[in-house]
Amino acid sequence: MNAIPYTVERRPDTGVNNVQLGMWLFIASEVMLFGGLFSAYFTLRAGAPSPWLPLRDHLAGAIAATIPLLAGTALTATTVRRLDRYRLSLALAVILALSFCAWKALEYQELFRAGHSPASSTLMATFFLLTGVHVLHVLGGIAATVWIVLRGGAVPDRGPTINRLRALTRYWTFVDIVWLVLLVLLYVV
Repeated sequence: MNAIPYTVERRPDTGVNNVQLGMWLFIASEVMLFGGLFSAYFTLRAGAPSPWLPLRDHLAGAIAATIPLLAGTALTATTVRRLDRYRLSLALAVILALSFCAWKALEYQELFRAGHSPASSTLMATFFLLTGVHVLHVLGGIAATVWIVLRGGAVPDRGPTINRLRALTRYWTFVDIVWLVLLVLLYVV
């Protein structure tokens, strides 16, 4: 059975292998998605009849939720150097990402109880849209991480596993950057 070329080796035309190239192209498409969403946010905010006030009363919770999200990405990044325990590290990263999702669910419940829903204002509609799309990306990252954990064996095939872990780390880094931008836009300024 022939292996697919450039799954681990670098392509001569791009300097990266197919997995890395695919991840960069996927991230580029996600940058365009979030770029459009951020453009809509700024346009709606600039045209609003009254100033959009940040959700500063939720800032402490947002910062507390940011810590496990960033820690999970850091843990994923370190698995490349510690393949002997990569499955445990990734499982912990999944738990950390799930804690971020749990915090968002609690925040949504609190906002709904206070009468803030997507239908209550353009600000809240934009807030729920931006954070909801981000949470979907966190859930996608969780699914990809679980897939890598389940696909790999106790003794991983070093090349492909490192390749997947590097691609996964790039994805989680992108998700973190988007969250940090959202944190500042929605909770601080």
